[in-house]
Amino acid sequence: MVARRYAAAVTVVVVALVLLPPPAAATLRISCDDSEYTANSTFQANLDLLAATLPANASASPAGFATATAGAAPDQANALALCRGDSNASACAACVAAAFQDAQQECPLDKGVAVYRDACVLRFAGIRFLDFLQGDQWLVAELIPVVDTATGSVNASEAWFSAAVSGIFTALVDRAAAAAASNTTRKYFATAEMGFDPKLYGLAQCVPDLTPAQCRDCLGQLFRVTEQRYLSVRPLSQWSSSFLVWCSLRYSVSPFYQGQAMLQLAAPPAPSPDATMAPPNPERGAGRNRSAAGISAGVACSVVLVFLLSVCLFFRFRRRIKATGNDHPLEKIGRAHCTIFDLPTLQQATGHFTEKNKLGEGGFGTVYKGILSDGQMIAVKTLLGRTGHGLQQLHNEIVLLAELQHKNLVRLQGFCSHQNDTLLVYEYIKNGSLDNFLFDDARGNALNWEQQYNIVLGIAKGILYLHEDSSMRIIHRDLKPNNILLDDDMEPKIADFGLARLLEEGHTESRTARIVGTFGYMAPEYAMHGNVSPKIDIFSFGVLTLEIVTMRNNCTSDEHGTVNLLSDVWDHWTKGTISQMLRGSLDGCARSQALRCIHVGLLCVQQDPGHRPDISAVVFMLTRDNMELQPPSQPAFFFGREQPLPASVSNGQSSYLFDRPDFVSQQGFSVNGITLTEPYPR
Repeated sequence: MVARRYAAAVTVVVVALVLLPPPAAATLRISCDDSEYTANSTFQANLDLLAATLPANASASPAGFATATAGAAPDQANALALCRGDSNASACAACVAAAFQDAQQECPLDKGVAVYRDACVLRFAGIRFLDFLQGDQWLVAELIPVVDTATGSVNASEAWFSAAVSGIFTALVDRAAAAAASNTTRKYFATAEMGFDPKLYGLAQCVPDLTPAQCRDCLGQLFRVTEQRYLSVRPLSQWSSSFLVWCSLRYSVSPFYQGQAMLQLAAPPAPSPDATMAPPNPERGAGRNRSAAGISAGVACSVVLVFLLSVCLFFRFRRRIKATGNDHPLEKIGRAHCTIFDLPTLQQATGHFTEKNKLGEGGFGTVYKGILSDGQMIAVKTLLGRTGHGLQQLHNEIVLLAELQHKNLVRLQGFCSHQNDTLLVYEYIKNGSLDNFLFDDARGNALNWEQQYNIVLGIAKGILYLHEDSSMRIIHRDLKPNNILLDDDMEPKIADFGLARLLEEGHTESRTARIVGTFGYMAPEYAMHGNVSPKIDIFSFGVLTLEIVTMRNNCTSDEHGTVNLLSDVWDHWTKGTISQMLRGSLDGCARSQALRCIHVGLLCVQQDPGHRPDISAVVFMLTRDNMELQPPSQPAFFFGREQPLPASVSNGQSSYLFDRPDFVSQQGFSVNGITLTEPYPR
């Protein structure tokens, strides 16, 4: 009896802790930009200056808001701090100071960090992110919220609770957006309480530098994400905190803000009781008896029918089960979003993998074109030599990759595992790879400038998804024209973006024992030392951008010998003759865009990884024509025209795999045409 009471007491305490909203001092989320600076550098001195002054400035502001800039480019530090509207001055200063400490602990030496605490938000970066608030820069569709929730039991129907949350959010958005007109501090802040059972509490806030329309846009984006992802699923979330640097929107079944709510709201009408829950009618007793008898008979018939069907299916497929008894257990595992194909289906689709259906070949297998029985076209990639251990882990990895969905990624539709071989099934992309359009002389100038620019921007957005927006961070490590496919609308799609998850061994988050990639696109720190970071993809993207704009391969040979595109671009850039590398037909806006793309490309191929921008900054620079860009420094692998390229550099698009030495050596290379990635949880 004592043990039972003790267990019951522990259960009550645990449930109570789960139902509580996050504590006031909690750090809800920290986001690192992966753009690093050097210890004791000028940037660190500028950042330290901001850390010393921003907490006091924010706490002294009536709106609890402050921005600051220290230093000059390229070492300029920019920061923003916003305290929750119900925080007093001392709590505001303490929260911002603690946020700086959180950033230093969780993201050491990162130039860009966003810290979301319960009582404040802090953002600092080496880029001028505040330019995003300008009217011609503001695009709410580019805002990607951070959402934290806690699920639990709510004594209400899903529809009723969702309606209550939607009601309190609607009132909060309206009140917060209208707050600027009612006070001189432009304090976009609102709290609300709804007489629901349990009571609902809500809070909305925007950065004071937003216009009322921008505040409404920002909160509306958080509202939509919360409604789509968390109000339509079970179990219901007892509290939800949605954050952006520019705004926040929250609700909870427990009070979490200070003071009386600004809005007192009535609960929405309860849904009408289900007809099946109506009180019984004595005059319908006979009808109920007849209904019960009918239901019983129906259940009995259903059981018999299911039994007979099971027997028929067993005998029908018994021979097939015996025939496939030696196949991989993965053949029997499936999920709706990751189709598991059997080998005969793929053999029939590809004409038994005939040579005429071959699309390409690499070190780990071959890609074939196929047509399923329903007419759907697919691309089948063979991954030969897969050993039979870790079957469940292999399945989980493939399912994870199948969940990565973005318009600029080739979609993984499923897989087939047969004996020691694994085959991946992708969507078929009709136009093939980008290199056919860039370097095929027979096609001439097949791309116009609008297509070239959209390809550059689409690749950047695909990398942004892999690096920052997907459920796991993926570093591609072999971005090149061969791995960029173009669909019917000439929209770029990154291929082979997750195969390290399946194949690679001997790697860590920061260093790998095997180097996989293509000369001309490999960052120096990766090629020489195996250092893996998102910045190696930035380097490859920079090379790709320069190739797309100039329509020239990075490593080619002509009558004058070997020419390195990075060297050629840098020579023209420093001499002020870069326009000579553009098409003569470009003028006006197109020429300005092309020059901006070259500028961004040069920033991406700099020798020091810390000087390369992160991918979110790249997208920002490509889409903001009036944003000032830092001057680039000399790119890596720059060789003067009088200097021959090192013998280790190979022409063309060959990929290489080799064990990591202290320096790159030509000897001992084995050809490998597969892309490996470096994924790890956020």
